[in-house]
Amino acid sequence: MVLHRSVVQPPLPAATITGLDIIALVLLLHVWVLVAGLATWQDDARTGVEWVDRRVHMSPRLYGALMLLAVLVVWLPFAVGQFPIGGDGVLRRRRSVLFVFTAGGLLVGAGFYFLGGVLTNLRLFLTVSRTEPVDAATVDAGRVLVSGRIEALTEPLEAPISDAESVCYQLSGTRTTFQESSTFDPLASGGRSTDSTQTTGSSQRRSSDPIASLAEGSEQLTDRRRPFALRDDSGRVVVDPTDAQLRLERSASAAVPGDEPTPRGIVSALRETSGLERTDRDWVYHEATLEPGEAVTVVGVADVDAESPSIPNETADLPVITAGKTASEFVLTPGCEHQMGCHVRRTICGCAIAGVGLIGGGSWILWTLAGHL
Repeated sequence: MVLHRSVVQPPLPAATITGLDIIALVLLLHVWVLVAGLATWQDDARTGVEWVDRRVHMSPRLYGALMLLAVLVVWLPFAVGQFPIGGDGVLRRRRSVLFVFTAGGLLVGAGFYFLGGVLTNLRLFLTVSRTEPVDAATVDAGRVLVSGRIEALTEPLEAPISDAESVCYQLSGTRTTFQESSTFDPLASGGRSTDSTQTTGSSQRRSSDPIASLAEGSEQLTDRRRPFALRDDSGRVVVDPTDAQLRLERSASAAVPGDEPTPRGIVSALRETSGLERTDRDWVYHEATLEPGEAVTVVGVADVDAESPSIPNETADLPVITAGKTASEFVLTPGCEHQMGCHVRRTICGCAIAGVGLIGGGSWILWTLAGHL
């Protein structure tokens, strides 16, 4: 009879927080303070990616909290593992380590930003689901959901690119470089022709004209809004879109090389933005508009006693839909309430997939770098 001696494995050493871990956390917190401070200073956390910025509206407080969680997720693999210092491996060379670590950290940070998009749009989805649509004539004080067509109350604004009458418009720009092309690419203009007779006031674009390439992130340049009436078959209600989230799609674009004059409408719009100077850089400008007669859906808070100098006296007896004193879900989207619901659901799904994928990919890189995988 052979007795087998059991071999008792020594317990694995418990992970301990060392001084180096604390120093690394403090350095990462400095990065967090910088990023969160910039978002607070701008009063809006924007990415420069237009699809995202149109759908994700995040308060600086939520943005700062999510980025703090991202910092902890980036720091955790090295706190319970080891720092990639020393050795002859490719990943342990100083420059390679810095590059891989930065890539992993950026992926995790971007993933948490999309997670914020899930949270904010989920809150909006719950608000829309719990709010019964009402007719414009029956709007009373409190949260409401109304659909109708836009009716201008004052002289309409002039859109900077299309020159169309509008009650709201947003002008954004993308710094880019141009290359010569033998064919015209309509997708280079954001889906709408940039025929200069319609958008820029210059000569018609030819097949040998430049098209945009190597574009940088888009930035919002001008955002102008005026109160308007929302009319349906029952009557109308006033909407003050000053603090609303405008979920608008691009309506026109114009490519302006640096050696050509900027169209008059764009120049006029840029003058309203303090500190903005036109340089010799190449730009592609994009506009998004709300035009009279367009069908829209608004969710917000109705105030039956609202007073504003921008609202004409003849509509003083109508309720005004605003953001309210404490409400943060004041959203305006083109189309009916069903289209608004579809828009929010698609945004939630897209942000969830992007968030999980980016956080998972970035975490895998960091845990591998820390020697766990």
